[in-house]
Amino acid sequence: MREQPRLAIPVSLEAESALLGGLLAHPDALMRVASISPEAFYNPFHGEVYRAIQRLAAQGLPVEPVAVQVDMQRHGFDADVEDLMGLASLAVGTASTRMYAATVADCYRLRKLMDVGREIGELAMTPGHNFAEQADKAQMLLAKVATVRSRSDPKAISESLVEYLAVLHDLSEGKNPAIRTGIGGLDDMLNGGLRRGELMVIGARPKHGKTALSLTMARSIAREHGVLFLSQEMNIIQLMHRHTAASGGIGLGRILAAKPEDAGMWSGVTDAASKLGGLRLYHDQQGQLTLMDIRRKALKVKRAAGLDVLFIDFLQLMAGGGEESRNRELDVIVNGIKAMAMDLDFAVVLLSQMSRKADEHYGRPQMTHLRDSGAIEAAADQVALLFNDWAHPMSKKLAQFKGYCELEVVAHRNGPQGLVPLQLIGELQQMGDWIGEVPKRLSEPDTAMSRRPPAGL
Repeated sequence: MREQPRLAIPVSLEAESALLGGLLAHPDALMRVASISPEAFYNPFHGEVYRAIQRLAAQGLPVEPVAVQVDMQRHGFDADVEDLMGLASLAVGTASTRMYAATVADCYRLRKLMDVGREIGELAMTPGHNFAEQADKAQMLLAKVATVRSRSDPKAISESLVEYLAVLHDLSEGKNPAIRTGIGGLDDMLNGGLRRGELMVIGARPKHGKTALSLTMARSIAREHGVLFLSQEMNIIQLMHRHTAASGGIGLGRILAAKPEDAGMWSGVTDAASKLGGLRLYHDQQGQLTLMDIRRKALKVKRAAGLDVLFIDFLQLMAGGGEESRNRELDVIVNGIKAMAMDLDFAVVLLSQMSRKADEHYGRPQMTHLRDSGAIEAAADQVALLFNDWAHPMSKKLAQFKGYCELEVVAHRNGPQGLVPLQLIGELQQMGDWIGEVPKRLSEPDTAMSRRPPAGL
């Protein structure tokens, strides 16, 4: 029988040495390769040298072989200065440093892939589990390799400083990590837009326009970023009706009728199709999503095409994990979604239903109107409440408020709170910034004039 060739471990000690030599010669290049972690080096000595370089650079100290040796010894690692001088002799330019850093990172990911391969083999041999369940777990393991960041271990502030200075450097060059939503007023309120690792909750009562708002944001973001929209309430065809109406400027009723003789409608559909076809937008329809469902779907899209923003419509329709109460289930779900955003490095926009108490007074809703508001306020980075005057059961239907909506940011972990005036064209399913003077809010009616909302709202 022919002997199988032995597979080599993915590693390039030459690239590791050249990278360190480049950093010893050009310490400023460290900001260009800050995404590399010490664990990415296969040679433990190389990893410790990299840590020492990070510490010295963060303190603004000279980065040269003797200084690196002293720092390593101070942290309990015995280093030979001749070995460090040998690395320094391999000095390369800044451009080559980035190239060698990419090689080191690729080898590290391949070694992680080998580890996952062994885990998948063990899954296949685990008795008592069906194929679908094990295949899902294997898919998640593979997708995690594609997004491996090696940031789970505690880090010294010297390491964090290097990454932080790299972020500031990018900001100074106009590279803002924020993802613009397409709603100018909201982007201003969010200091530029959504951010990876953060959770934004948008709450509203039914018929106030939260689907129109979220789909508008999804289309705008998907022009440049990967977006996944998970719907538990509408199927994909219903979502496409709304996308087409908004993108083609066609009344939703005309699209649903789809009359053969309506040439204007078909022309608008063609125009919408050309716009929508270029978006990096994915949809999924499934009722009673679990956290595992969401993670699996998000990882699949992230691995296949990249994922920057995840939309979930909506929280209260999600399935719990058998907790003692529904409030406790929602608490677990919200915190699980926030953890997922941080772990998989994308932003999440979570739509949430508000209680009927929001209909019992005329005016903007409050945080307490969100169901399980305590858990939401604790986990979310931003909470925004949507109010549509004409959709409220106590609305006077005054002309100046027709199409006028308000998105109030009522909680913001890293920025201001405030009001974002919006315009909703319901028939076209279009939502955008309000242009013109903001209509003056009428005072709330007396208690005696208030009435209970009709059933079903």
